[in-house]
Amino acid sequence: MKPLDPVRFELAVTALALYRAKTAVIAQIRADGLKLGQFSSREINEKREAYFAAHMEELITKALVDVWRFPEFARHRNSKSSLSGTTTQQARH
Repeated sequence: MKPLDPVRFELAVTALALYRAKTAVIAQIRADGLKLGQFSSREINEKREAYFAAHMEELITKALVDVWRFPEFARHRNSKSSLSGTTTQQARH
């Protein structure tokens, strides 16, 4: 099994958090009765960045939980916990 790539993991968390910020912005635009076509991509991205900055901790926390569930990363999570359990058992003997 390949080792966990921390850069790839961080990018996955960031991408998921930013995606969720964008969907929240789009949902708010629609809830306000406006159409997405009234906004340029730049405006939506500016709103996304503002939303992300305001809700960063919540977005990152949720993204961390979900990224650990991705099959690519979940196998590393299980191996780390089993390795730490083995180390603890060896230390006791």
